Amino acid sequence: MDKSALTRATDPSSAPTPGYLYNDISKSLTSPQTCVETLTFLLGRLSKNNPHIKKKCLKVLAKISAHATSRGMMKRCVVQNPNAISAIKEALGYRGSQDAVTGDQYNVEVREAAKECLEVVYSDAG
Repeated sequence: MDKSALTRATDPSSAPTPGYLYNDISKSLTSPQTCVETLTFLLGRLSKNNPHIKKKCLKVLAKISAHATSRGMMKRCVVQNPNAISAIKEALGYRGSQDAVTGDQYNVEVREAAKECLEVVYSDAG
């Protein structure tokens, strides 16, 4: 597990995650054990109350689950972990505090990322 790449990919800023980090993280998933460690790290970050971190964690989960190099290991790991599924489903109804400038936009983005993540995890492709 590349903890530094995961931390950079889920930083609390509103800046988007660089695309190359998804590839780097996916390539580091070489065994089921690394998938479990990565999922545990992402679930820990998903429990934070920052909408940017939540959205990025869900995006990382979706991207690495769909990535060809993980050969479906990450997808299986997520589906077989009831805590992961419940955390993602909880994010579907996320209602954080509203931002003074953007209003509810960040919270909507978290809910959309959770929906995308569930679609990827339960899809038959990959």
